[in-house]
Amino acid sequence: MNFQWLFDRPIAHRGLHNSEYPENSIPAFEKAVEHNFNIEIDVHLSKDNRLVVFHDNSLKRVCGIDKLVKKCTLAELKSYKLKGTEYTIPTFEEFLACIDGRVGILCEIKGVNPLDKSIIKATIEALKNYKGNIALQSFNFGAVKYGRKNCDLPVGGLYTWCSPDTKNPRWFWSSWMGKLWLVKSTKPQFIAYDIRACASNLSENKWLKKWATKLPIITWTVNSEQCIEDARKYANNIIFEDLNPEYVEQCVGTFMPFKCSKLPKDC
Repeated sequence: MNFQWLFDRPIAHRGLHNSEYPENSIPAFEKAVEHNFNIEIDVHLSKDNRLVVFHDNSLKRVCGIDKLVKKCTLAELKSYKLKGTEYTIPTFEEFLACIDGRVGILCEIKGVNPLDKSIIKATIEALKNYKGNIALQSFNFGAVKYGRKNCDLPVGGLYTWCSPDTKNPRWFWSSWMGKLWLVKSTKPQFIAYDIRACASNLSENKWLKKWATKLPIITWTVNSEQCIEDARKYANNIIFEDLNPEYVEQCVGTFMPFKCSKLPKDC
């Protein structure tokens, strides 16, 4: 399987969203398609086991409702508006029908419990008849391992990093992930890495430099010209937001080249 498509075009983070078209909304996806950008999305399962396209665990930031996505039925989720607009949370099926193979999709499997395979299983099942280009990724190493064993799609690992702030309870986990300890056990076919660890004011990221010789690298979330410059040190492609589409277009082909004839099978 060739997945060169994942590196030939920039990836619009939750669609090409703005103040008019909110993140992970159908019109934000349509705008990305207009510019021929690949699209990154996130999927959760509702209370009644329907896949929905939404980023946060909670509805509070985007919909103003202090409730978890997994605690709501699809009907309830459909009653809420995205960022005060007329648009509602799309189902995964509605999203796939919208894209219909016109651009590539990078689908993040949400959830952090490595023993819970429900979202990755539901996603793989929903994609059995989809004909377009799609890759899966997750922070959840259990989902990455399951995807590698149970589907023919490209499956990548998401890894983050943050500065050593002892006041942040997530620091230890983020730092551990940022050193890419999980790559050998999960065997992802690409790495999606936090752009903040590539900042020009930091010393060289030896962890990412090492793996960049073995696996393709995508950096997220690139949202400034400085981030573009930082990404060029390591990345084969970017997941971007809040950038002028014309400027992003000019950046195509300026990242590290990656040419693949088949998926990497091992690390």
